Amino acid sequence: MKLTRDHQSLEAITSLIEYAFKKQQPIINDPLFLSRYEHADCYGVYQDAELTNLVMANHFEIQLFQQRVKMAGVGYVASYPEYRGQGGISSIMSELLSDLHAQGVAVSQLAPFSEAFYRQFGYEPTSRRKTYRIPAKAFTYLPSERRGQVKRGTWQQMKPLIQTVYQRLLMQQQVGTVVREDWWWERLNEYYPHRFYAAAFDDMGAAKGYIIYRMQGNTLAVDELAYENDFALRKLLTYLKAHVSSFEEFLYHAPVCERIEKCFLEQEELTITLEPYMMSRIIDIEQLLTKFPIQQKEIILEVTEDKECPWNVGSWLVSQGSCQKVQAAGDIKATIHGWSELLLGELTLAEGIFLGKVTASEFETEIFPKGQQQFYDYF
Repeated sequence: MKLTRDHQSLEAITSLIEYAFKKQQPIINDPLFLSRYEHADCYGVYQDAELTNLVMANHFEIQLFQQRVKMAGVGYVASYPEYRGQGGISSIMSELLSDLHAQGVAVSQLAPFSEAFYRQFGYEPTSRRKTYRIPAKAFTYLPSERRGQVKRGTWQQMKPLIQTVYQRLLMQQQVGTVVREDWWWERLNEYYPHRFYAAAFDDMGAAKGYIIYRMQGNTLAVDELAYENDFALRKLLTYLKAHVSSFEEFLYHAPVCERIEKCFLEQEELTITLEPYMMSRIIDIEQLLTKFPIQQKEIILEVTEDKECPWNVGSWLVSQGSCQKVQAAGDIKATIHGWSELLLGELTLAEGIFLGKVTASEFETEIFPKGQQQFYDYF
């Protein structure tokens, strides 16, 4: 059930979170926790007057090419150990997804502790994280960018520039990237203490990129690296290069589309790994198909299975920005898992057909464009 927003519920919620996530200190008065709680809906199960299971959902928007859709970021999925495996979370998820649909939410995202667990609720991996480990000596092979300048400042000083660059990048073929509201920006700044902020400016004095980073012993950890053009990328990497005398290693958890290795004349010193990151599920495929830039004038797409959101099941005629349910076989068919990967992730139509996740009446060209995800957020 959806929990009321009162002190009694807050006490029950924080007690469960503290136990399930092994918090060392009480969080009931923690501003960081409260900033998220105040912007969330909480669902739970009570047994014998005790809150035994919990799911929290925060409301955001994500960029979908030139459109935006509502997204629910799911987190703090928790149960006391003696109540695990008894269906509490399953009942919550069913209610939550139904409520989100009624609220016009098109998509949900989460960071899984187990893909198999969340797959039963319709979620599929849709984004990966690319990790760079760069030893200081590797910057010997990075040509320095002499044009422009980099300015470093506090969060309050750099906030307007960083937010402006982030907003402009949202319009560049982004899919799934969070449209950050001011409270979320502020929470990120407070959640990761001792962060440093810098922006790259071209010769005309215009900000074209930014970097957010932390100093962790002998490692400089890059939290975000955002740039609008190749100049800004080279300038920000040159700024990192200026730190080689102070750090042994540079660590960057990047979006999978990142290509900073191309700026190094020799790449063999770089260690680059890919790992799963976030899962997504489509809650309202009609809304999503209405806004998705499908590269075909008219086509019928069929959802063959969706146990948690049955309103998605059926054939949808998509034509020039409109979408309606029809009684006809789909030209392309997939379960909600396949459609979530295809529309929100990296999976291409050809890959989906090859892997058996998608079926088509005939082999189609790539009619579903693939955008980029600048995804640094975590729920």
